[in-house]
Parts: sequence; structure tokens; C-alpha cells
Amino acid sequence: MKHASNAILAAVLGTAAIARAQPPPDDRPKPDGASGDPRGAAPGPQSPPGADPVQPGQPAQVVTRPDGSVELIPGPPPPAARPPRAHKMRFPEVLNTPTGWLLPAGVLYSRNRIDTGGGVSSDSRVGLGDVAEFGVATTDQVHERQTDSSKEKSEVIQPYVTASFRLGVDENRLFKGQPGVTLGFRKSFEREHSGSKTRIAELTLVASKHLGPDVALHLGGAVWDASLQESAGAAMPPDPITLHGQGFAKQLRAFGGFEARPLPRSEILVDLSWAPEFCYGCANAGGGPAGGPAGGMGTIRLKPELAWGVRYQVASFMHIESGVRVPDIGNANLLDAQIFGQITLTSFALSDAVETLK
Repeated sequence: MKHASNAILAAVLGTAAIARAQPPPDDRPKPDGASGDPRGAAPGPQSPPGADPVQPGQPAQVVTRPDGSVELIPGPPPPAARPPRAHKMRFPEVLNTPTGWLLPAGVLYSRNRIDTGGGVSSDSRVGLGDVAEFGVATTDQVHERQTDSSKEKSEVIQPYVTASFRLGVDENRLFKGQPGVTLGFRKSFEREHSGSKTRIAELTLVASKHLGPDVALHLGGAVWDASLQESAGAAMPPDPITLHGQGFAKQLRAFGGFEARPLPRSEILVDLSWAPEFCYGCANAGGGPAGGPAGGMGTIRLKPELAWGVRYQVASFMHIESGVRVPDIGNANLLDAQIFGQITLTSFALSDAVETLK
């Protein structure tokens, strides 16, 4: 009797241990053959014959077939890492002068600037196929004055809207050691101000070359043109005064810039540029039909500008630039120097979307 009771007690304890080892009941649908029947069960209405399809992002599944065999269904491979962009971001301008670099294809570029002289400007561009660039901008570099008196301070004509198109080739694209080269053209819409109509145009050719990984040099030349024509109070406005009517030497100018990166996210920038100035009451000494009536009133001049500053990368899509700009270094008048600040935003969203379509 004692042996029988011991056997019954051992059976009860063994059954309880087996029960505790089983997983709790679950109403969720099981994979084929994953029911409590170790021999496998027929697929239910929520579990079609065969293995459940593996969705992207799911781990591997262990599936028991109706015949009792076990199969491991591997999960999908992890998504491939996006390859690095083929082109590093290069800026189309130093501070005021163009560079020999173009925006990468599909990259959107926006720059907004304000300075202590009251000037406000903006520049929006898009890269086209890694070989061209189109943009629309407002500039605060076009000045006007009424007389030639040194006591009179020139004023900015705002807004002055321009459109630009540039094309070129990146560094080392054609051969090793080749600088980046761009040919650009910028032209303004006609602007009527102070009783006169004015326009400007600029053709530039610039080369940019890295002197090591953290230093770059930019050198270029520009052919300028501009026109000035009286429009108010005249039944028949006189012929316009043009810059090309004063001879090619008055149109041709050299410019350049320098960049250095002492820290990974900071750059030091210096450039020399030119800006047109319209003088409505200045005597026009020469000209002829193309340049305006000899001895008439109104002249167009190109003034050299020097700027220096820094560019700091706040994020991959945002840069802050600040510095000093001297509008006319020919007069060495530091009282007219301006401190400016600008924010540059870039976006690769359109470029990435185009890449996915390839």
C-alpha cells in the first residue's frame, strides 16, 4: 500500500512539473504545426498551407510542417546602406564672387543676407546635371548717386532682381589636376528708379583649385555691361548711356577669392569683387551714340569691393556666414564698411528623389 501511494504521489508531481513547463494558452494564430500536438496539426482557417510569408523587417521563423518536419525560413536581408553621395557640397560663391564649383545635380540652394548698411539680398539656385546651375536673386550691390561730390554717399537700389545661368566642369573631371571651371552669365531685369531706367549684365569665367584638402584659391575675370536712360518727364527719352560704349577696358575686371578651413566645420573667406554705380548728375565726358551723348549727364562706374568673413556649418543643411564688406576700397573709406550676416540653406531632397528613379 505504501509503495502504491508513493507511485501515485510521484505521478502527480511529474504531471504538475510537465504542466508548469508548457507555455500559457494563446489565442493568436500559430504557424503550421505549431499547435500543442507534437505530430503537427492541419492548418486552420487563419493559417494557410505552407509557411507564412516573411515580411520585411521580421526575423527568421521556425516552421513545423504538417508531416512533422521542421524548416527554418530566413528573414529578409537588412536594407542596404545608402551609398555616399558622389559629390561633396561646394559653394557657388565665396562671399560675393563666384567660384569654379557648381551645385550638385538636383541640390536646392538658398542664401539670405542683411547688413548694417540696410542692404538685404537673397539668392536661390538649383543644380542641373552636375554641369550647370540656374538661379534668381536680389542683389544689394548696385548703387546710385545724384552728383560726383565726395561728400555725397551712394545709396543702394533695392530690390534689384537678377537671373543667372552657369555651366562648367568640376575639379579633376577631365584630367588629374584640372581646376574647377565655370562660365557664368548674370543679367538683371529693367529697374526704374529716381526717374531713370537701369540694367546690368555680367559675364564671368572663373577657375577654382584646392591647394591641399583645406585650402582653395579662386581666380576669374568678368566682362560687365550696364545701361542708364532717363525716363521721367521726357516725351522722347534720350539714348541710353551704356558701359560697352565707353570701351572694352571699362568693362573688363579681374576678381578672386581665398578659402581656408582651420577647423572641420569652420572656414575663413576673403574675396575681391566689383559692383556697378550709376551717377545721374555726373558729367559724361565721352561716349558718342553707343556710350551716350558727349558732354551729357550720367555715368556708369565699376567700384571694387573687398570682403572677409567666416562660414560655420551649423548642420548638414545650414551654414551661417558673417563678415565685413568695404564697398569702395579705392577710397579707403572705412566709415562706409558694413558688417553682414547671412544664412545659407541647402537641400538634397530633390537630388535623392531623382536618384531613386534611376
